[in-house]
Amino acid sequence: MSSSEQIYFDGYLPIAKRPVRISRLESYLKQTTVFHANHKDFHRPVHRDCSLAGNLTDLFDLSRPVPPKFRGLPAAPFLVPAVLDSLNDSKYAAITQVVPGEADSFCAAAARASGGIVLTSDSDLLIHDLGPAGAVVFFDHLELLQCGEKHYQMSARIGQPSKIAQSLNLKDLCRFAFELKEDSSLTLQVVQRRSKTIMQMDRARDFENFEKEYEEVSADDATNSSSSIELLDPRVSEMILQCRARSQGTLHMYMPFLIEEPSRSSAWNISITLRTLAYSTMAHYGGIPKQQQSILEHSRRDTRIVPVEIQLLDYTSVLRNTELLNTQLGVLWKRCGSFPTAIIWKIFGMIEVFSWHLKSGRSFPSQRTAVKAVWGNTDTSISWQDIQLSAQLQAALYSVRILKQVLTYVSSYCELGSDTTFLPLLGRLKNFPSLRDLFPGNDSTTVIVPTTEIGSIFDFIRNAAREKESAELDDEGASVSILPENSAHIASVEESTGWVTTGSKHRKLKRQSKNSIANGPMSKGPLKQTNNIYGMLSDT
Repeated sequence: MSSSEQIYFDGYLPIAKRPVRISRLESYLKQTTVFHANHKDFHRPVHRDCSLAGNLTDLFDLSRPVPPKFRGLPAAPFLVPAVLDSLNDSKYAAITQVVPGEADSFCAAAARASGGIVLTSDSDLLIHDLGPAGAVVFFDHLELLQCGEKHYQMSARIGQPSKIAQSLNLKDLCRFAFELKEDSSLTLQVVQRRSKTIMQMDRARDFENFEKEYEEVSADDATNSSSSIELLDPRVSEMILQCRARSQGTLHMYMPFLIEEPSRSSAWNISITLRTLAYSTMAHYGGIPKQQQSILEHSRRDTRIVPVEIQLLDYTSVLRNTELLNTQLGVLWKRCGSFPTAIIWKIFGMIEVFSWHLKSGRSFPSQRTAVKAVWGNTDTSISWQDIQLSAQLQAALYSVRILKQVLTYVSSYCELGSDTTFLPLLGRLKNFPSLRDLFPGNDSTTVIVPTTEIGSIFDFIRNAAREKESAELDDEGASVSILPENSAHIASVEESTGWVTTGSKHRKLKRQSKNSIANGPMSKGPLKQTNNIYGMLSDT
């Protein structure tokens, strides 16, 4: 493995994978629920250095990325987008690509063409046709050995599907994998024998469907796949490709699973108006059929993973909300422009969080809790309240990222004519930071903020949230419906007016007349940015 020729990421998963995706989200929810039940709080006696300290072999130490006591948690929610950010800011940018399909098919095509090695964690690559010389190496089989003071040697077990199939007297491994999937308790000899027998018609149909999952992508498609999505996050890419297909029917968006307190309202309730604006902009400019009036977001709601139907905005509302958001960001930059860009955007995210608390009749988070989420947590302990607010802030900021990517795509690849309404907003979003800059690790630089300035910013966040609610960013805007399983009864919560609709009846949401603000004692020392979720849990 002298060089890397291409790095592929999934940009679209087929409809057949939806049950698997829902099952995975449900598994994450179960993991988090169990973890929450077993961990009521966390303590950090001393700061731990999270850097690799120059030891390259630590990169291949599988026990290092997540501290052992936190391996019961799901993977970090924005791991893939963060990796994409880093790759696109490195010497590998030119060969990094989000593809309009599953990455394994594109890897297989590249291996067939060049006879190279596919480095992956997906065992499905052994089933694909990699050609006579193509091979697979799994990430967890890599081992880096130090040979001398500054020299290293990498070793790994290599799997070559063509040779494995030849040793089993089979044409390829597809039928073998199918038989093993049907009954994983079978011995190697039995699976091998069944792989050579003629199947009955019903099993033959099942096998035909199984084979479709491993259909080949041509070498030309692999090297010349759509450049329009290659810089997008996979979930945004998938949404856009659904729009372009126009034959998909209902649009689906699978939200990243956030690490949050499972007994509380989903953090994805935050900034739903921003995501609605993103979806609606794509609907108008991207050619979604007019009869397609909504998109389904799949995320946690209480103790279940359920689809939430988000009604799309009409064109007039898209224009109005775009202009209003641009104005709000202008006010934010006028007040907070002296801060680092990442901090300004976190303040915006916290305004979104406070706005949701106000709309839903909840008390604002305390000044101390909000400060820890924006500037970093230096306490010796962390509560689930801290974790929940961090998740809400992450949801708000990722919603901004979705909006930025959609507007960037629309401005580059959609027919706008003389309509340039959203370009000023896109101009403001261009400085939205990478995830690495938004949520740096524990080895980041210290940001010193005077306590008096923090109090002033906290007042600004509260007032901006109140003004945002008065302005009603989603005025005449989106409604949100949770689609219950096996039920025709749908309750629609209209974020714009605060009304709950059940059938034809309306009742006003109860709101607290006063928001209690708990201003805890402030640390007089410098505040360190430590918003990485695993860093928070292990080091706080």
